[in-house]
Amino acid sequence: MRKIIAIALKDVTSTYRNVTALVMMLAAPLALAALLGLAFGGNDSGYSVPITRVAFVNQDEGRDSTRGPIALGTLLCDILHSPDLKNLLAITVFTSPADARASVDKGKAAVAVVIPPDFTASITSPDPSATSSIILYADPTQTLGPAIVRGITQEVADAFNGSRAVSAVMLHLAADAGPPPGQNGPNSNVTTEDMEKIILQTTSAYIQATQEEGFSGTTARGPQVDHQAKDPGIEGLVLSGMMVFFMFIGGANIARSIIDEDAQGTLPRLFTTPTRRSVILGGKMVSVFLTVLTQAIILLLAGGLLFGIDWGGVVPVALLTLNTALVSAGLAVFLVSLMKTPAQAGAITSGVFVTLALLGGNFVGSMPIGGLFSTIRRLTPNGWLLEGWDKVLRGAEAHDILLQLSVAMAFAAVTFVAGSLIFRRRFS
Repeated sequence: MRKIIAIALKDVTSTYRNVTALVMMLAAPLALAALLGLAFGGNDSGYSVPITRVAFVNQDEGRDSTRGPIALGTLLCDILHSPDLKNLLAITVFTSPADARASVDKGKAAVAVVIPPDFTASITSPDPSATSSIILYADPTQTLGPAIVRGITQEVADAFNGSRAVSAVMLHLAADAGPPPGQNGPNSNVTTEDMEKIILQTTSAYIQATQEEGFSGTTARGPQVDHQAKDPGIEGLVLSGMMVFFMFIGGANIARSIIDEDAQGTLPRLFTTPTRRSVILGGKMVSVFLTVLTQAIILLLAGGLLFGIDWGGVVPVALLTLNTALVSAGLAVFLVSLMKTPAQAGAITSGVFVTLALLGGNFVGSMPIGGLFSTIRRLTPNGWLLEGWDKVLRGAEAHDILLQLSVAMAFAAVTFVAGSLIFRRRFS
């Protein structure tokens, strides 16, 4: 065992004296995490949408009803002014559509909303052919703000049209049903005036409810996180993904040294010494594990010191780090054991690792992803590791990641044993 450790430590020391290896194993993942963190707001967990400036023109003439005047254009303006949207929209009221469009053209507003004069009259009309359109005039260089305004106005317009449709359906059903039981007389005849009256009453009731209870269709708020969970920040999510990816690459580079030394004649000369071949190969394989384990520890410490990443509890982080190192070493030993030449090993292992990274989600970090991709992700060992890192970064304990640890450990054991057997048979 002492000889195995001595051989492994010699290889680990040699690796960390190589500047190129240090750049690939340590500098690259840290640089990527720093760049993406700066690009997406760093460790600031509060994501905010910039306030959209809106030029609003209300030309709606409204109409009277038994409940009083109805002005749907004014109601829409009140909704856009609601407290729920104060962090999203800044409304400036104009009297002229031309002035509102000019405000957009000059860059003072992102979008202009123009309510036509017949807006209320069309929506409360019993005539199904009566239509009226809200005019949106948007700055073509703006995308998010106009989309938000378009969604809100569409939602409000749909609610107005919904009250109109419900009223019409109720009246037609009443006409088809005829008079109530026990009453004689012909079926009810629904006139245009009856329909218009009901639509006006329904719309008035909707306006009153909206004014009393508020419009609940849109609320501005950031992503919701469980009260016991931590926000890992962009750097934590990115660095965990990059760490796993570059540990795979680092492990393969160390395992490839077995083929390099065989091609250069160093390994055959070692086999002529009294040390058994199994001990020499064992030392080489242990060096792969120790190298990537050291790499992970350095990256974890650097992430905490440079970016302030809170990786989580000591026990789950330690277990997950060991698991990640075992998977990296096992996969590296297995893949390299199948290669015949150093060039072949470099090209094929790089392609395999990039493919695994794409399928497992290393390039999007450890953030959870739903849909079909979440299923595909679980077909890769790095996908399970990233699931574990995401949970630990959000405050999970060791018992919360037992499934991820078990799957990763099984994969590591199978690949490491298979790679070791192939190498021993090859050099026996």
